[in-house]
Amino acid sequence: MRVRRNIYTLIVLVVLLSADSNATVLYVRFTSNEIVIATDSKRTATTGQTVCVCKITQIGDTFIASAGLAEFGAFDPREFAREAINTSSTLVEARTRFEQLISEPLIDVLKKVKSRNRERYEVFKKGAAINMVFARFTDQPELVTTALTPKDSSDGAIVLEEHNFTLIGGVTRAKRISVGVSRRAEVLLDSPSFWSKGSVVAAQRVLQISIEDNREAGGPIDVVQLTKGSIRWFPREPQCDDKSRRINEQPSTCNSSTPPSD
Repeated sequence: MRVRRNIYTLIVLVVLLSADSNATVLYVRFTSNEIVIATDSKRTATTGQTVCVCKITQIGDTFIASAGLAEFGAFDPREFAREAINTSSTLVEARTRFEQLISEPLIDVLKKVKSRNRERYEVFKKGAAINMVFARFTDQPELVTTALTPKDSSDGAIVLEEHNFTLIGGVTRAKRISVGVSRRAEVLLDSPSFWSKGSVVAAQRVLQISIEDNREAGGPIDVVQLTKGSIRWFPREPQCDDKSRRINEQPSTCNSSTPPSD
């Protein structure tokens, strides 16, 4: 019964994360030997401009990746994650601290989104406004996540529901978390032949297919592979400024002054 409950929790998490799939494509694969994180790079700012960014950030020995609300004026979930990691000794503690730090600022932003773009706010209610993944591999693989979903209370106030998932140590089967992965890519994930060239190549292909199927997403594709005591980027570690903008790597697909038209 306990095993069934754990599997069900994972499935629920994937559904919650995947519900807000308008922009970011994020795929994470967790096994006893490695953690692979893959993301696209396209982001639409509040101004309507699309830019290429780094959606995977290294903070000490920890990597974070997020989907959902990313930048809104001075609001930046990465900064809350950075402070949480730097003031915590474990990833579980970092997640709890992150949720505490971001709660009020996120609600303030959601109030503005609700008044300016009710349709977008309703999408967040069905999925999550913020999805944050924390991962590292020192002595053992560690992955913790949180999905923060807004709900309207009876008095009209916005409250946040927290949906957490934790993987630490060995697992008998590979686990995956995805945001914005298209149905065409999802079909391939359970095919043994899809993994014949390795997890990194498979993750890249998942992103490629999902970007083809989602006009709001776009390359370059970043993949980081964490194994015990080792970090490898594919095809290379991206270079970004303090606002997460990619340096000297702004393809036309991520560098338009207005959102793409129908």
